[in-house]
Amino acid sequence: MIQTGDTLLAIAARTGVPVDRLIAVNSIKNPDVIIAGQSLQLDQSSTSTSATNASNASNASAGPAYTVKAGDTLSDIAQANHVNIDDMVKLNQLNNADQLTVGQQLRLPQQTNLVAAAIARPQPKQTAARANALQQRIIAQVQSVAGADAHVGFTATNLVTGERVAWHADDEFPSASVMKLPILVELERQISAGSLTWSDSLRAEARAMIGVSDNTAANQIAQAIHQQSVNDTMARLGLGGTRFLNLFDGGRTSANPGENETTPSNMAHLLELVATDQVVNSQVSGDIRSLLAQNADGSKLVRMLPPDARVAHKSGWYDGVANDVGIVTVDRVPTRWVIAVFTEKIHDAETGNQLIASISRTVYDAWAPSS
Repeated sequence: MIQTGDTLLAIAARTGVPVDRLIAVNSIKNPDVIIAGQSLQLDQSSTSTSATNASNASNASAGPAYTVKAGDTLSDIAQANHVNIDDMVKLNQLNNADQLTVGQQLRLPQQTNLVAAAIARPQPKQTAARANALQQRIIAQVQSVAGADAHVGFTATNLVTGERVAWHADDEFPSASVMKLPILVELERQISAGSLTWSDSLRAEARAMIGVSDNTAANQIAQAIHQQSVNDTMARLGLGGTRFLNLFDGGRTSANPGENETTPSNMAHLLELVATDQVVNSQVSGDIRSLLAQNADGSKLVRMLPPDARVAHKSGWYDGVANDVGIVTVDRVPTRWVIAVFTEKIHDAETGNQLIASISRTVYDAWAPSS
C-alpha cells in the first residue's frame, strides 16, 4: 500500500524489489507520480529468489547478478553497487577475493542500507521547509563567494527523502569535461546493445576518460560511438539541454569555450537514472557508477566531504569554468543524493573549486548530519 510521501525508490528500498521491476510489474507510465492509498504488486519471483539464496550465506541476501569485466576488482564492484565486500565474498563463496575472471557471474547482496531512512523519511511539508532553508543557505554562499558577475547553477535531490534544492538549474552552461558522462552512458548503451564490445584497450580508454579526464581517450571513444548518437540518447531520456557538438580540446578557455553545453538539472537527472539502475539495467548502471567512483579529481565536490561520503562523479574545468556532478552515498545515515554544480565567469579556478566544495559540504551537513 502506497503511503503519503512515498517514492518508488523508498518502496524499492523497503521491499527489496528494484525500481525497474516495480515499474514493469505495475505498468507504471510515470515513475514520478504514484498515489497514496493505491496498492502496488511486488515481483514475488525476485523476493522469493533472494530468500532462497540467503540461506547460502550469513548476513547476506542475494540480489541481482553482475558479470565481471576486464579490469574489475571486487572493491570496484562493491563500491559501484553500494554493497559490502565481505557480504559479496560470503555470498559467492570466494576463496580468493583478489582473483576474478572476466565473464564470471557474481551475485550482489541486496541493498538494505536505505530501509531505515525510507521508513523514517520526513513528511512532505517538513521536507519542503527543510529544502527551502537549505536552498537559501546555498544561494547566500553563491552570492558571497562567486561575485555579481558569476553565472552559477546547482541542483541536488535526496533519493531517500525526495528533498530537492535548485537554483538556475535549467540554465545552459558550458559542459567542459562533464560531457564525458553522457559519452560514457552512450558507450555503455551501445556495448549492452551489442554494437560494440569491451576490449582491454576500450576499457582502458573509458577509465582514463573518467578517472583523469583524458581528452584523447574521450575523443577516441566519441568517434567510435558517433557524436550524434550521444545527443539522440540524451534526447530520448528527456535531456534536451545536453548537446555534444565538438570534440575535446585542451586549449579551451572562456574566450574559446567550444559549443558543448548542458544544464544542472539534465545532469542531475541522468545521475539519478544511474543511481537507481535505470540506465539500460542494473549491471550497466553499476558499471557506470564504478567508473565514476574512480574519478581522481578531489578539488571540487569531494574536497570538503568527510571520509564517510562515497562519491561517484565527473568534473570539468578550464579558465573561467568549474563544474562537478555526482552521486553521494553516506551509509552511516543512511542516505544518497545526486548533485550538480555548474559555474562560469568565475574570477579564477580556485574560486570555482572552493564554491563547489562549499555547496557540496552544505548539502552534506543538511542531509547527513553527524548528530
